[in-house]
Amino acid sequence: MEKMENKTSGEVLTKEEKGLILTAADAEEYYAYKKQKKINEIMGAMSQSEGVIELADDAQRAMERASRLRQAAVRMKSARFLQARGELSRRKIAADCLIGESGETLARVKAYEMKLVRKMGASELTVALTPSLIDACRYNEIRKELRILKRAVKKCVWKVWVDGHYPYTTLMRIARLVSEAGANFFSVPYFAGCEQLRFELYKGCRLEVVGVDTLADFKKMIGAGIGRIVTSRGYELYTQWLKEADKIQGEALKKTEQKPIDAPQNEVKKEEKAVDILKGGEKKNPETDYRCRIEDGELKFL
Repeated sequence: MEKMENKTSGEVLTKEEKGLILTAADAEEYYAYKKQKKINEIMGAMSQSEGVIELADDAQRAMERASRLRQAAVRMKSARFLQARGELSRRKIAADCLIGESGETLARVKAYEMKLVRKMGASELTVALTPSLIDACRYNEIRKELRILKRAVKKCVWKVWVDGHYPYTTLMRIARLVSEAGANFFSVPYFAGCEQLRFELYKGCRLEVVGVDTLADFKKMIGAGIGRIVTSRGYELYTQWLKEADKIQGEALKKTEQKPIDAPQNEVKKEEKAVDILKGGEKKNPETDYRCRIEDGELKFL
């Protein structure tokens, strides 16, 4: 057994044995598969994102891009939703309406606005918590506000938005309250380490990160398993990421150089023998190849 182990450990593969030689057609097919796999990965990541339509944006263009990228929804204010709901319905794009503006509004007013927007066809509702309650650490009143909002939601997807300028410990506490209330998402702006808040969520509540504007941050959030990523630069990020898939196709031109493979020795001998026959006969062997004739009853060798 030890001899076998020593023998195995002593074997060293040569450079040629480690490589794999593909034909040009196989290499082209392989790199086309890798490119398509990369594109599927990009589209899967984009389907977890959400677009943004501001009052000054071209709603038609933004909805067209969101439909092309298959984004989960498009975020906008309630007034903007009333203007674009016909186009959203035609393109079958989910609308995410912002409720309560900055959040410094009575909970019952927010609940009434949620009911109106829901009846108008909004698929998702994002409501801002009252900042003054968070600043004063009045968590019992925050819990009561969340209960009122929960009753107004019915079957819609609802999210609770909190500004990110609060200490991390405060955000952790609110994340637990939001999970307890049964919200679908806890929404916070992007900051370094924001993905750690997902460990504070439970009961099916997921983390939503808003304001991801660079491809590196977008990839980081996807890798961390963030439930939803809200960005106003979704199409630009998609274009940048797609260039990586185009590079894969370019690598195929560099790595498809074929090396000549030595033919087996028996094949070489057959070829040499065939060449000798074409030239006028088989190759002569002095021990076996000879000529003779009979003269005067005697055998003579030539």
